[in-house]
Amino acid sequence: MDRKKIILTYDYELFLGNDSGDLYNSLLEPTEKILNLLKQHSSKALFFIDTTFLMKIRANDCFSVVKKQIQQMVEEGHDIGLHLHPHWKDAIVIDNCRWQFNDFKHFRLHSFSDEEIIKTVEENYQLLLSIVHEVDSNYHIDTFRAGGWSLQPFNRLKEVFLKIGIKYDFSVLPEITDDDRPRHYYDYKNSPNKSVWKFGDDVLVEDKSGEFIEISNSVYDMNIIDLMKNRKLIKSYKIAGDGRGAGKQKSFFEQLKRVRWSVKQIVSSDAIDIEIFKKYSSKFKNEPIVYVAHPKLFSDNSFMVLKYICQHFKSINYKEIKVK
Repeated sequence: MDRKKIILTYDYELFLGNDSGDLYNSLLEPTEKILNLLKQHSSKALFFIDTTFLMKIRANDCFSVVKKQIQQMVEEGHDIGLHLHPHWKDAIVIDNCRWQFNDFKHFRLHSFSDEEIIKTVEENYQLLLSIVHEVDSNYHIDTFRAGGWSLQPFNRLKEVFLKIGIKYDFSVLPEITDDDRPRHYYDYKNSPNKSVWKFGDDVLVEDKSGEFIEISNSVYDMNIIDLMKNRKLIKSYKIAGDGRGAGKQKSFFEQLKRVRWSVKQIVSSDAIDIEIFKKYSSKFKNEPIVYVAHPKLFSDNSFMVLKYICQHFKSINYKEIKVK
């Protein structure tokens, strides 16, 4: 039986709340372990690099070690994509290779003017490209994932994406919506009923003559019993990172409103017990499956999940995808 095709993607970033976490603990070390595991299984991945973080640390001693790891990814045959969390512009240094965020007004790229968006995207793109070109002068970065999944409205990004050559987007979470402004805002509940489609001005409107290709992130339904069981189990897993996320703490009543018999989950090795992952892995549909993970959230359990994926799924390059 043929193995299901999967695209392995990672958001290469620190924590985005009031403590970024230590660079080595939260990013460099878990990423190195991921790279080693991928090499053992001859699997390739797409790493979305939080380039606004790189812009912030260019004059910092930490920049050289991060740059070296990104170049290692390229040398080992992995792909590099653009990922932006623009509120790094407001980050404050609290220790060597550690930062703090007190202000989230720039969490979304759309918080800037159209001119600022173009400048931010272009500058970040050129910095990331310069790092990659030191090891592969022919490499072209043509993929994007929005920070906090917040791509909408897409028409404000279209001009600069066409200019720099971004063709593939990996931001859509099918049927999922969240409004936590000024942090997250996205509404993908009316996304096309397929995993890959072309679009032009609006990522939710399929356009066969569109200039861009959406490769949506894979989601599945987990029943509430398994969800609660999983939440209990993962409390015992120690993650690599030691920072804090940017999500707003929801009250009991806010959480109660979100309770359903089944809850949409992203295909990932973040915060899911290995046995529960195995139970649901047969339910992943609509190939290619797009897996999403974050090195900062990896635990020993996460590595077991990733190993299982490498053994039971076939990792492919996003450019192998054919748009129907």
